[in-house]
Amino acid sequence: MDQLRQFQNEMVVGPTGRRMFPNFNVRLSGLSPTKFYHIFIEARPIDPSKFTFNYQTQSWVVTGPAEAESSKRIYYHPETPLQGSGWMRKPISFKTPKFTTGQREGNMIEIRKGQKYVLVLHLVEISDDENQANKCLDFIFEETEFVTVSSHQNQAVAATKLNRNGRINVPVH
Repeated sequence: MDQLRQFQNEMVVGPTGRRMFPNFNVRLSGLSPTKFYHIFIEARPIDPSKFTFNYQTQSWVVTGPAEAESSKRIYYHPETPLQGSGWMRKPISFKTPKFTTGQREGNMIEIRKGQKYVLVLHLVEISDDENQANKCLDFIFEETEFVTVSSHQNQAVAATKLNRNGRINVPVH
């Protein structure tokens, strides 16, 4: 992940959906072992602009305003809700959600191409008292920032992912 941070990480997306890479894993502590919690992630837009990669300068440049955002940018962990003891037992992996530019189905997060996002983990403690609001904590992971693309634009990002994954298709520009 550190190698990808020195560049602008790219997340390949399309209408059929693509899994995020690298995977997003977190470890929680300090939860009440007996209370129940919902956990989900959100792909939160971080810039009101749309971007294109400039091959001459090897950088991302603003090309206009961002497209209207979908409200379907969240993914609930499949084990939610679960008691705090269950969430703290082992790392929590978000390896199954896919990013899509098409209609959202099942485990997909709907996002727009050429826009920048960051992953936010939402932790909702379910109240025992139905008259009391649930407590919600949000954790923004700046190291997960990415721009969405239909194919890798920056060759350095593609090479880094290829070295870690082995299944990247690298276009030649």
